[in-house]
Amino acid sequence: MKDRIKIEYKNNKIILSKEFFEREPVLLTASKFTDKYYINIQPVGKNEFEINIQQKFETLAEVDILKNFCNELIDNQVRHDLQGEFGKLQEMIVEPAFYPLEAK
Repeated sequence: MKDRIKIEYKNNKIILSKEFFEREPVLLTASKFTDKYYINIQPVGKNEFEINIQQKFETLAEVDILKNFCNELIDNQVRHDLQGEFGKLQEMIVEPAFYPLEAK
């Protein structure tokens, strides 16, 4: 089985399989970390993304940034998948709640 996520702690690098992670969740995750980190996303061949994460400020002491990034990414990918699979059902359930009330 192909690795879905490879973490290289020494290089602050994450390599993701495009088979399991889509562009939109990757970008959404990256945007949540740009306040404290420089995020660089590059394609690697046809099948992978490479994400490099560097601290903006030397004073930060976050040692688990790569793990946190991966957890956030998995969360965003699952939400993306569920929205694609059940989004129409969600709309059908929520839509009646916003129907205007009719006077009798």
